[in-house]
Amino acid sequence: MVAKILDILYKNLKYENLRFMYKSFDTMMRTKVVNDSTDLVPLLRAFDTETKKEVFNELLTDWKPLSDIKEKYGNEGETALDYFDKMKLVETKWTTPDEGIDGRPQKKYRSYYSAFNINISCPVNEISEIFTVASLNKDEFSNLEDKIFNFVGEDGKFGNMVAENFKLSNLALKGLVKRSNKFCYKGLKLSRKD
Repeated sequence: MVAKILDILYKNLKYENLRFMYKSFDTMMRTKVVNDSTDLVPLLRAFDTETKKEVFNELLTDWKPLSDIKEKYGNEGETALDYFDKMKLVETKWTTPDEGIDGRPQKKYRSYYSAFNINISCPVNEISEIFTVASLNKDEFSNLEDKIFNFVGEDGKFGNMVAENFKLSNLALKGLVKRSNKFCYKGLKLSRKD
C-alpha cells in the first residue's frame, strides 16, 4: 500500500510543482516570539521612525540590496538595516559580483519575520524599567550610552560594576545594551562591540 502511494506521488510530482513548493517554503510566515521583558526595548525602538517603518515594510516583500536602501533612504536607511540585523529581524545574503556594484558583491536584506508573538509576565517595577529605557529620547540615551562607553573602556567591565556605577538595575542595563549598537555582553562582561 505504501509503495503504491509513493509511486503515485512520484508520477505526479513535476519540476514546476517542486519549484512552487520550494518557493512557498522560502516565503513562509515566521513568527518572532518575545518572552523576555528586555527584548521589548529594541522591539519598541525598531519602528520608532517613519524611515525604519518604511525600510522594514520594503523588506517584507522581497530581498533588497543595501545600495537600493541607501539610495532611497540615505544613511538613516543603512542605520535601520544595522539595527534590524542586530535584532535578527532580517536575514542577509551576498549578491554575486554580477549583481553587485562595479563587479563587487553587496549585501541583500529581507525580513525574517512577518509576525510577532509577545508573551510576557513580569512584575510592574520590571516592566516600568523596561518602558523607561525604551522611552529615553535620543539625546538622553546618547548621553548615557557615551558615558557607559567611556566607563567600559577597551577591556570591558563586569555588568554589575557598570550597573552600580550608573545607579541602574541589571535589568535596565540589559535593556540599554539591547537598544545600543555600541555594546554587547561577553559572558558577564559588558564590552564595546567589535
